[in-house]
Amino acid sequence: MPRSDKFSLEDTKRLLDHAVSASSNMTATKVAKFIDVPPPRISEGRRKEWRLSQHEADTLIAEYGQPRAKPGLFVSAEGRDSIKSFIELEPSTSKMRHFKKVSSLHHSSQFLNSVAQKIAIIGEDDKIITAYEEFSEEGDELLNLEEQSKARKARAQKKHSSAEFRKQKLDILLAVMQTPKFSKWLKEARLYFDKLRKQFDDPEKVYFSMGATGYYGINEIQNLTPNGDNEHLSSEGSLHKLLEEYGLKPSLYFNETSLLLFGTLEQLFRELESSNTNKSLISENENTLMEIKDYVITGEKIWSHEGRFTEPKLGLPGIEEIFFPDIENRPDWTYPLLLSNNRLKSPDEKDENSLSVDRWTTYEISLFLKDNCDYALLLSLGSYENRYNDVIHHPERFIIIPNIPGLQLFKELDEMRKWLTLPELPLNNIKKDIAKHGGYIPGAIVI
Repeated sequence: MPRSDKFSLEDTKRLLDHAVSASSNMTATKVAKFIDVPPPRISEGRRKEWRLSQHEADTLIAEYGQPRAKPGLFVSAEGRDSIKSFIELEPSTSKMRHFKKVSSLHHSSQFLNSVAQKIAIIGEDDKIITAYEEFSEEGDELLNLEEQSKARKARAQKKHSSAEFRKQKLDILLAVMQTPKFSKWLKEARLYFDKLRKQFDDPEKVYFSMGATGYYGINEIQNLTPNGDNEHLSSEGSLHKLLEEYGLKPSLYFNETSLLLFGTLEQLFRELESSNTNKSLISENENTLMEIKDYVITGEKIWSHEGRFTEPKLGLPGIEEIFFPDIENRPDWTYPLLLSNNRLKSPDEKDENSLSVDRWTTYEISLFLKDNCDYALLLSLGSYENRYNDVIHHPERFIIIPNIPGLQLFKELDEMRKWLTLPELPLNNIKKDIAKHGGYIPGAIVI
């Protein structure tokens, strides 16, 4: 039973039903007197119109014990009032799910370590941090010159891979990103980035063409021409010069596009952290849209259908569209921050650290008949894909509609049919299964 000031309506009903039926001479009046409430409260509670307080519930449990629950299916799911409510809230929910996913990854040590490993400092080649080499170390005089060089390189590589050194490089980069010059570069680079996206269909071309925003002066970025002659533009006051002031330099694996993307994320979360209003709004929406509750479905499963979406069901991005250059295929610009190479990836290339939006490919819908002849519906969504287009459903997300009135069942199911993009539902089979289990079928003549 939940521990709170008030019991739920469902738990109140179960406990009162249990107490009233505890013995042959027990009555609602006696139960009311035992917990010191007006007698009508017992009937109201059994109709789910009144709730026991925690003290009253504890008193009944101490006297009559816990009511025995019916066997059922346990599931942790998002609860919705109706199928229509689920469909209407889904765009906002998918946005919030994506934002939470991005936020969790952006603040994770794995993501930050990946970024830090790609930051280059002046004096660094692809493998060795020469600026951190020591020219003498105790015992080195016993080695020949070649062995001394190998020993120095090994120490430098160890230094390069240490958590302390990664944090040092990341702290320097974050300091750069908080300067007015970098903010100016971020604004101008974003405009040029949008210009490149309009010019080129190939995201890879856009990715590598961003190099010009680092070489030329920040004030010159607005004058850059994609695929044009930019040699007359000055390189004074460039991003590269700014990085050099802090001892950094661009690298193959952390170039201008990576800086733009990481800088945009960093700016977004920095602004959110400084705004209590935004933080509370996000927290409130998250609690409303993404709250996961535990349910035990005690009704009988009378119908279930597993299928595959004709086209993947895509969610909406919770961050700017800048991160999704191709609406159709949705490759993720942020992948180069996480990979050891600089290749873009598509969302269907599975990666537990993906920043892609929700992308559901399979589903299962199950209908349960409750004791009062109303219904509960459970929907699960999965993203597993295989080359043969077989329906192999691995549920990853659960949504439950706990109470669908019998009179509205088929109207509700039709709403779900449209969202699932099914041409039709097997209504006759569903009605047969309902009849087998004693459920109510609107319009059917019972003889």
